[in-house]
Amino acid sequence: MGKRLGLLALLLSFTVITHCTFHNDVVLVLPAAQQNETIHCHTHYCFVFDTTHKQSKWLAYELRSNMIEGDAMRSSRFFLDTTVEGGTAKNEDYRGSGFDRGHLVPAGDMVFCDTAMRETFYYSNISPQTPAFNRGIWKRLESTVRDYAHNLEDIHVVTGPVLSEGLPSIGESSVSVPSYFYKTILVYNDTIKQGIAFLMPNARGEHQSLYRYALTIRELEEITGINFYPKLPRRVSRRVELEVDTLFWKSVE
Repeated sequence: MGKRLGLLALLLSFTVITHCTFHNDVVLVLPAAQQNETIHCHTHYCFVFDTTHKQSKWLAYELRSNMIEGDAMRSSRFFLDTTVEGGTAKNEDYRGSGFDRGHLVPAGDMVFCDTAMRETFYYSNISPQTPAFNRGIWKRLESTVRDYAHNLEDIHVVTGPVLSEGLPSIGESSVSVPSYFYKTILVYNDTIKQGIAFLMPNARGEHQSLYRYALTIRELEEITGINFYPKLPRRVSRRVELEVDTLFWKSVE
Protein backbone atom coordinates (compact mmCIF):
# COMPACT_ATOMS: atom_id res chain seq x y z
CA MET A 1 0.00 0.00 0.00
CA GLY A 2 2.83 2.37 0.97
CA LYS A 3 4.66 1.71 -2.29
CA ARG A 4 1.47 2.32 -4.27
CA LEU A 5 0.83 5.66 -2.54
CA GLY A 6 4.46 6.64 -3.09
CA LEU A 7 4.19 5.89 -6.81
CA LEU A 8 0.94 7.86 -7.04
CA ALA A 9 2.56 10.85 -5.35
CA LEU A 10 5.49 10.67 -7.76
CA LEU A 11 3.16 10.56 -10.77
CA LEU A 12 1.11 13.49 -9.48
CA SER A 13 4.30 15.47 -8.88
CA PHE A 14 5.49 14.74 -12.41
CA THR A 15 2.11 15.80 -13.82
CA VAL A 16 2.25 19.16 -12.06
CA ILE A 17 5.82 19.85 -13.22
CA THR A 18 5.01 18.87 -16.80
CA HIS A 19 1.82 20.94 -16.72
CA CYS A 20 3.86 24.07 -15.98
CA THR A 21 6.56 23.45 -18.57
CA PHE A 22 7.21 26.23 -21.09
CA HIS A 23 5.19 25.90 -24.31
CA ASN A 24 7.78 25.95 -27.10
CA ASP A 25 5.00 26.43 -29.67
CA VAL A 26 4.90 30.13 -28.78
CA VAL A 27 8.24 30.58 -30.57
CA LEU A 28 6.45 30.13 -33.91
CA VAL A 29 4.45 33.28 -33.36
CA LEU A 30 6.82 35.58 -31.48
CA PRO A 31 6.87 39.13 -32.83
CA ALA A 32 10.06 40.32 -34.48
CA ALA A 33 12.54 41.95 -32.09
CA GLN A 34 14.54 44.99 -33.15
CA GLN A 35 18.33 44.79 -33.23
CA ASN A 36 18.70 46.48 -29.83
CA GLU A 37 15.89 44.50 -28.16
CA THR A 38 16.12 41.40 -25.96
CA ILE A 39 13.38 38.78 -25.83
CA HIS A 40 12.84 37.54 -22.28
CA CYS A 41 10.78 34.45 -21.47
CA HIS A 42 9.07 33.35 -18.28
CA THR A 43 7.37 29.98 -17.93
CA HIS A 44 4.42 30.71 -20.20
CA TYR A 45 5.00 34.04 -21.92
CA CYS A 46 7.75 35.96 -23.68
CA PHE A 47 8.20 39.73 -23.85
CA VAL A 48 10.34 42.67 -24.90
CA PHE A 49 10.81 45.28 -22.17
CA ASP A 50 11.12 48.97 -23.00
CA THR A 51 13.50 50.52 -20.47
CA THR A 52 12.55 54.06 -21.46
CA HIS A 53 8.87 53.56 -20.70
CA LYS A 54 9.45 51.05 -17.84
CA GLN A 55 7.01 48.46 -19.19
CA SER A 56 6.88 45.81 -21.85
CA LYS A 57 6.43 46.74 -25.49
CA TRP A 58 4.75 43.39 -26.21
CA LEU A 59 4.06 40.07 -24.52
CA ALA A 60 3.31 36.87 -26.45
CA TYR A 61 1.93 33.56 -25.28
CA GLU A 62 0.02 30.49 -26.31
CA LEU A 63 -3.34 30.09 -24.57
CA ARG A 64 -4.76 26.59 -24.40
CA SER A 65 -8.17 25.66 -23.08
CA ASN A 66 -6.73 23.73 -20.13
CA MET A 67 -4.81 26.82 -18.97
CA ILE A 68 -8.00 28.68 -18.02
CA GLU A 69 -9.16 25.83 -15.79
CA GLY A 70 -7.66 25.47 -12.33
CA ASP A 71 -7.41 26.95 -8.87
CA ALA A 72 -3.96 28.57 -8.74
CA MET A 73 -3.97 31.13 -5.96
CA ARG A 74 -3.99 34.75 -7.13
CA SER A 75 -1.16 36.79 -5.66
CA SER A 76 -1.88 39.79 -3.45
CA ARG A 77 1.56 41.26 -4.25
CA PHE A 78 3.40 42.56 -7.30
CA PHE A 79 7.06 41.74 -7.88
CA LEU A 80 10.14 43.36 -9.41
CA ASP A 81 11.34 41.42 -12.44
CA THR A 82 15.04 40.88 -11.86
CA THR A 83 15.50 39.40 -15.36
CA VAL A 84 15.11 42.89 -16.82
CA GLU A 85 18.24 45.02 -17.06
CA GLY A 86 17.76 48.52 -15.72
CA GLY A 87 14.86 47.46 -13.52
CA THR A 88 11.08 47.53 -13.78
CA ALA A 89 8.54 49.76 -12.09
CA LYS A 90 7.95 49.27 -8.38
CA ASN A 91 5.12 49.58 -5.88
CA GLU A 92 5.93 53.20 -5.01
CA ASP A 93 5.47 54.29 -8.62
CA TYR A 94 1.80 53.37 -8.54
CA ARG A 95 0.99 54.38 -4.97
CA GLY A 96 -1.35 57.38 -5.01
CA SER A 97 -1.09 57.71 -8.80
CA GLY A 98 -4.76 57.10 -9.50
CA PHE A 99 -3.88 54.33 -11.98
CA ASP A 100 -4.44 50.59 -11.66
CA ARG A 101 -1.58 48.15 -12.06
CA GLY A 102 -3.08 46.66 -15.19
CA HIS A 103 -2.14 43.14 -16.24
CA LEU A 104 -1.13 42.61 -19.87
CA VAL A 105 -1.05 38.80 -19.67
CA PRO A 106 -4.15 38.34 -17.48
CA ALA A 107 -3.90 36.38 -14.24
CA GLY A 108 -7.13 34.68 -15.34
CA ASP A 109 -5.29 33.09 -18.28
CA MET A 110 -2.88 31.31 -15.92
CA VAL A 111 -5.12 29.73 -13.27
CA PHE A 112 -3.84 26.24 -14.12
CA CYS A 113 -0.41 26.68 -12.52
CA ASP A 114 0.85 28.48 -9.40
CA THR A 115 4.15 29.44 -11.06
CA ALA A 116 2.48 30.83 -14.18
CA MET A 117 -0.04 32.74 -12.05
CA ARG A 118 2.68 34.30 -9.90
CA GLU A 119 4.66 35.39 -12.96
CA THR A 120 1.74 37.50 -14.19
CA PHE A 121 2.40 39.74 -11.17
CA TYR A 122 5.89 40.75 -12.31
CA TYR A 123 6.05 44.46 -13.06
CA SER A 124 7.28 43.53 -16.54
CA ASN A 125 3.67 42.41 -17.13
CA ILE A 126 2.08 45.57 -15.72
CA SER A 127 1.13 48.94 -17.24
CA PRO A 128 -0.69 51.96 -15.77
CA GLN A 129 -4.36 51.71 -16.68
CA THR A 130 -7.26 53.92 -15.69
CA PRO A 131 -9.58 52.09 -13.29
CA ALA A 132 -12.57 52.48 -15.64
CA PHE A 133 -10.60 50.85 -18.45
CA ASN A 134 -8.90 48.08 -16.46
CA ARG A 135 -12.08 47.03 -14.67
CA GLY A 136 -14.35 47.63 -17.64
CA ILE A 137 -13.77 47.17 -21.37
CA TRP A 138 -10.27 45.64 -20.95
CA LYS A 139 -11.60 43.08 -18.49
CA ARG A 140 -14.38 42.22 -20.94
CA LEU A 141 -11.85 41.72 -23.73
CA GLU A 142 -9.74 39.45 -21.52
CA SER A 143 -12.81 37.33 -20.77
CA THR A 144 -13.72 37.14 -24.45
CA VAL A 145 -10.20 35.97 -25.34
CA ARG A 146 -10.60 33.17 -22.78
CA ASP A 147 -13.87 32.23 -24.50
CA TYR A 148 -11.94 32.00 -27.77
CA ALA A 149 -9.40 29.70 -26.12
CA HIS A 150 -12.10 27.55 -24.56
CA ASN A 151 -13.94 27.02 -27.84
CA LEU A 152 -10.96 26.85 -30.19
CA GLU A 153 -8.74 24.90 -27.73
CA ASP A 154 -5.51 26.65 -28.73
CA ILE A 155 -4.85 30.28 -29.70
CA HIS A 156 -1.87 32.67 -29.76
CA VAL A 157 -2.03 36.10 -28.16
CA VAL A 158 0.19 39.17 -28.37
CA THR A 159 -0.72 42.09 -26.12
CA GLY A 160 0.74 45.35 -24.89
CA PRO A 161 0.59 49.13 -24.71
CA VAL A 162 1.14 51.54 -27.59
CA LEU A 163 4.35 53.31 -26.59
CA SER A 164 5.50 56.60 -28.07
CA GLU A 165 7.40 59.74 -27.15
CA GLY A 166 5.73 62.41 -25.04
CA LEU A 167 3.52 60.19 -22.91
CA PRO A 168 2.77 61.38 -19.36
CA SER A 169 4.39 59.35 -16.59
CA ILE A 170 3.96 58.36 -12.96
CA GLY A 171 6.32 57.71 -10.09
CA GLU A 172 10.00 58.11 -9.44
CA SER A 173 10.75 55.55 -12.18
CA SER A 174 8.88 57.67 -14.78
CA VAL A 175 6.54 54.89 -15.86
CA SER A 176 4.81 56.04 -19.05
CA VAL A 177 1.01 56.08 -19.10
CA PRO A 178 -0.09 54.67 -22.48
CA SER A 179 -3.01 56.21 -24.32
CA TYR A 180 -3.91 52.89 -26.01
CA PHE A 181 -3.62 49.15 -25.43
CA TYR A 182 -3.90 46.32 -27.93
CA LYS A 183 -4.32 42.59 -28.34
CA THR A 184 -3.87 40.35 -31.36
CA ILE A 185 -5.35 36.86 -31.46
CA LEU A 186 -4.36 34.14 -33.90
CA VAL A 187 -5.81 30.67 -34.38
CA TYR A 188 -3.51 28.55 -36.53
CA ASN A 189 -4.17 24.85 -36.96
CA ASP A 190 -4.85 22.32 -39.71
CA THR A 191 -8.42 23.48 -40.30
CA ILE A 192 -8.65 27.12 -39.11
CA LYS A 193 -6.41 30.10 -39.80
CA GLN A 194 -7.87 33.38 -38.56
CA GLY A 195 -6.55 36.56 -36.97
CA ILE A 196 -7.99 39.65 -35.30
CA ALA A 197 -6.64 42.69 -33.46
CA PHE A 198 -8.18 45.08 -30.95
CA LEU A 199 -7.03 48.62 -30.15
CA MET A 200 -8.61 50.41 -27.17
CA PRO A 201 -8.09 53.84 -25.58
CA ASN A 202 -6.97 53.79 -21.94
CA ALA A 203 -10.32 55.15 -20.78
CA ARG A 204 -13.88 54.07 -20.11
CA GLY A 205 -15.19 52.12 -23.10
CA GLU A 206 -17.52 54.13 -25.32
CA HIS A 207 -18.88 51.20 -27.32
CA GLN A 208 -20.88 48.22 -26.06
CA SER A 209 -19.58 45.88 -28.75
CA LEU A 210 -15.93 44.86 -28.51
CA TYR A 211 -15.85 44.56 -32.29
CA ARG A 212 -16.11 48.33 -32.64
CA TYR A 213 -12.47 48.26 -31.50
CA ALA A 214 -11.44 45.54 -33.97
CA LEU A 215 -9.00 46.12 -36.81
CA THR A 216 -6.72 44.03 -38.98
CA ILE A 217 -3.39 42.85 -37.62
CA ARG A 218 -1.66 44.68 -40.48
CA GLU A 219 -3.35 47.94 -39.47
CA LEU A 220 -2.16 47.45 -35.90
CA GLU A 221 1.36 46.72 -37.16
CA GLU A 222 1.38 50.09 -38.92
CA ILE A 223 0.30 51.84 -35.70
CA THR A 224 2.75 50.09 -33.38
CA GLY A 225 5.66 49.38 -35.71
CA ILE A 226 5.66 45.75 -34.53
CA ASN A 227 5.78 42.78 -36.92
CA PHE A 228 3.58 40.46 -34.88
CA TYR A 229 3.83 37.16 -36.76
CA PRO A 230 6.99 37.18 -38.90
CA LYS A 231 7.40 33.39 -38.95
CA LEU A 232 4.03 32.62 -40.51
CA PRO A 233 4.09 31.36 -44.11
CA ARG A 234 3.50 34.25 -46.48
CA ARG A 235 0.26 32.88 -47.91
CA VAL A 236 -1.10 32.42 -44.38
CA SER A 237 0.07 35.80 -43.12
CA ARG A 238 -1.67 37.57 -46.01
CA ARG A 239 -4.96 35.98 -44.99
CA VAL A 240 -4.80 36.37 -41.22
CA GLU A 241 -3.20 39.83 -41.19
CA LEU A 242 -5.17 41.59 -43.92
CA GLU A 243 -8.67 40.35 -43.11
CA VAL A 244 -10.95 40.33 -40.06
CA ASP A 245 -13.87 37.92 -40.11
CA THR A 246 -15.90 39.29 -37.19
CA LEU A 247 -18.68 36.77 -37.80
CA PHE A 248 -16.19 33.97 -37.18
CA TRP A 249 -14.92 35.51 -33.93
CA LYS A 250 -18.42 36.21 -32.68
CA SER A 251 -19.34 32.59 -33.36
CA VAL A 252 -16.52 31.28 -31.13
CA GLU A 253 -17.18 33.51 -28.13
